[in-house]
Amino acid sequence: MTHQEAVWEAVRALVIGRDTGALADRLIALTDAERADVAGRLPGFVKELREGFARPHRDDADEWDLRWLVSDAMESHLAALRLVGAGTIPGPAGAVAWLTRREFNPRWAPDTGWPDLARLLVTRPAAWRADVAARLARKIRRPGDRTVPLVLALLRSCGGDPPAHDPLVVAWLAAGVVPGDPLAAALLPRIFDAQGAGRTLRDERLTPRPTAWLSLLASGALSREAVLDGCVGRFLRGGDALDLRFFVRLHKLVDPTPEESAARSRDYLRLLPAAPGTVAELALAQVRRTGPHDAADVAEAIGALTFRAEAKLALAGLSWLDDELRRIASRTSQTSRADKAAAASRADELAPALATAFAHPSYQVQERAARLALKHAATFGTGGAAVAEAVSLLPPDLGRQVAERFGGDATPEEPAEPFTPLPLPVLAPPGPFPEPTLAADGWAVQRWETAESWLAAFVEQAARDRAALRAALARATRYSYPGLYESPCWLSPGQWIGALADEVIAPGSDPGVPVGGPADPWESVFTAMRVMPEPEATQQPAAVFGGFFTQLLGEIATRLHGTAPAPVRRHHDRLPEPGMAAPPHLFVLRRLAELYAALREGTLPPVLLATPTLATGHLDPAVLVDRLEACAAAGVEPLPADLAQALLRLPRGAWPEAAERAARVGSRGATRAAAWLAGGGLPDPVTGLEWGYRLGAVDHVFDDDHVPEHTDDVWVRPVLRARPTGDELIDELLREPRRWSWGDHADTVGWWPAILPSHREVVAVNLLPWLFGGGAADATLAALAQAGGPVGEATAINLARSLTRPDGEAAPLLLRMAARGDLPAEAVGRQLAHFVRRTRREVRPAFGALADAARQGAHAQVWEIVKAMLPDLLAVGERPAAVHTEAVTLAVDVAAWAGARDEIPAVTAWATSRSRSRFARECRRLRDQLSGASR
Repeated sequence: MTHQEAVWEAVRALVIGRDTGALADRLIALTDAERADVAGRLPGFVKELREGFARPHRDDADEWDLRWLVSDAMESHLAALRLVGAGTIPGPAGAVAWLTRREFNPRWAPDTGWPDLARLLVTRPAAWRADVAARLARKIRRPGDRTVPLVLALLRSCGGDPPAHDPLVVAWLAAGVVPGDPLAAALLPRIFDAQGAGRTLRDERLTPRPTAWLSLLASGALSREAVLDGCVGRFLRGGDALDLRFFVRLHKLVDPTPEESAARSRDYLRLLPAAPGTVAELALAQVRRTGPHDAADVAEAIGALTFRAEAKLALAGLSWLDDELRRIASRTSQTSRADKAAAASRADELAPALATAFAHPSYQVQERAARLALKHAATFGTGGAAVAEAVSLLPPDLGRQVAERFGGDATPEEPAEPFTPLPLPVLAPPGPFPEPTLAADGWAVQRWETAESWLAAFVEQAARDRAALRAALARATRYSYPGLYESPCWLSPGQWIGALADEVIAPGSDPGVPVGGPADPWESVFTAMRVMPEPEATQQPAAVFGGFFTQLLGEIATRLHGTAPAPVRRHHDRLPEPGMAAPPHLFVLRRLAELYAALREGTLPPVLLATPTLATGHLDPAVLVDRLEACAAAGVEPLPADLAQALLRLPRGAWPEAAERAARVGSRGATRAAAWLAGGGLPDPVTGLEWGYRLGAVDHVFDDDHVPEHTDDVWVRPVLRARPTGDELIDELLREPRRWSWGDHADTVGWWPAILPSHREVVAVNLLPWLFGGGAADATLAALAQAGGPVGEATAINLARSLTRPDGEAAPLLLRMAARGDLPAEAVGRQLAHFVRRTRREVRPAFGALADAARQGAHAQVWEIVKAMLPDLLAVGERPAAVHTEAVTLAVDVAAWAGARDEIPAVTAWATSRSRSRFARECRRLRDQLSGASR
């Protein structure tokens, strides 16, 4: 073996061993001849390496899979391969091409080996190193490029000017401030020109103390003149507020003197018409502290400000206009006739700016402009004509005042929208439940009405003629659930119905629950995560999270390292654990599992007790007794879950006649039903909800006196407390739901109102975990509206959530409940206010839905909603936003339609304030409407 071959074998072994530290040391020690020899062998070695990784898989992998397998295997050698090329390839262009080869820099590969690579490269000749650094720098495209640390290290070691390349500047900024950085002198001046620099530095702040880059620039790293010129130049080149935020803060930190501002006043004036609001505010402040300015420039600047959409800038322009007009007025009283004419001419130059403000979208700007026009009317000469011509742009009340002084045509008041009260709709009584039928199949059985009808027909025909049932099911479309019997847990009603049909068509199709753990070792890990009980209130967050992650990591370690097998949960009845499903969902599954077990065991009753008689899900007590008698005649006891569901579907109240009949039947189920019928059924549980939020890892309950500005999560905790009934299934159904809905697999939400058709508030409580997702579907809420029982905060918050959906059907829902007289209007109003104050969700669609409902006959009920919403919405000390203004505007209209006479203290407080905002004006309108003063 020659010396060069020995050197190559040593290098090759270090590459295969992936020892980048020792490899870098060996490469540094190579001679020029040894480097050249190693560089020449590299292309063949890479090919050899790839072939070695591919060989074991050629027979059992297609081309695509083989490519991925080789790439994965090569990944751990990439750092070593980059080192060898960078340490041996003689030409800078070749070295850069090697380092940036796509196969050596996959996006998903970890960033490893760069410190060793930098240590190696600094030993190469300075000119070679500088050339490589410049070439690599020009290849940077984004701050996250994996070559950025290497490039910055090389540039710092080389000295000299880095290449002119904006992404390099941005990457340098993103890497953070380095004390004594030799690149600062060359790159700092470029931040004002580099595209993307401002956005990269957007999070730099002045408070509580200036952050790193702001401090560096303000500390003298660049001269004040360079910083100010750079900032102003950057403003003039344009950009959005996010791009320019850093430079605005830098300009404020430098705080130019009046002399420095005066030298740049022309540039500041140029920024006023179109720069982003924060930049225009800064420029205006600098202009106002300097002067005097040319009269034409002042008139143009004020006109530009009053034209801007931002009310703050338009008002600032009007303040400047006021100052100029007062200065002109003071001069005209002390000068000659010629000077007075010149002053009037200058005032006339300002009149178009005033006229522009008349058309501003902000009423506050329009009002200020109108007051200034009246205040300085005597100062204008021919400019008064421009003011008169623009009078029609003002609102009617302001236009009339200005027209009296200047002339012009004021816009007339728009007549109030005529409102003809409509009667509430007359609701038809609920129709009968559909007749039992096996006709439906496929996804139709996921709907509760179809499924209940199918189950009723199935049980009746199974008892009467099993052969005919088998033939009918065989002719029907089969339910497609691939791998049905391989699944240990059936979470969908359709799976159970499909299994029922299979058992009749081909008895014994079900081989039983699969034995052993899941095929995927991760499945039981995440199942364990889902079914963990909620922590006790006394547990500290650290203890809860510590225990949770200890358990999780133990599960993962067990699966990955093949240690003692973790216990696997067995679904012997294919039902989920109680913590894995919402209580109503689990109740539905228990009914289906009960039927499936009875079918396989040959204990099906001749008829189902729980099949409703009304479309609402209610069951006629007399029909229930008829079915109990049929079961007794067949010598069969009712199925427990079927009986529990039947009892829950009875209308509210006691039914003594039906109770007497049931008591005479004599079966255990009939005796239970008789007691239920005589005792008035299920007592109403205690229901409610609790708003809360999370800061960090700690949960807090909302306090109306203090609503936090920023929270990590907002949540609503369901409250449900029921007295034990003695029936395990009903008691399980009435347990308090969890706060979150993830993992519930609630395919049966549409069934829930029919599970408890006489206790809809319990159903509403169970819907709360979905509140901040899509919320309950309109069809589910419509079923709740048709159901019976008291309503409370849970129903109200679900209605409020429906109102906030832009594509919802909330108005018809409100109308139906208003027609029935059970709309919880005050509670809906309170919950709407909570949505505005406590969440970041868009709630303005609710105002349109409420207006629609009011126009269609529910104006009195909508007024009750709005009246209850306003006190919580208009909290003292909080700054009103557009949503608050729209709420009060709606209240004005609805109060007029409902003929309301009342006083709302929160509205009165704003109405009597000195505020001239649109919100305050709407509060005054509402106050006057409620007091009768608007007539």
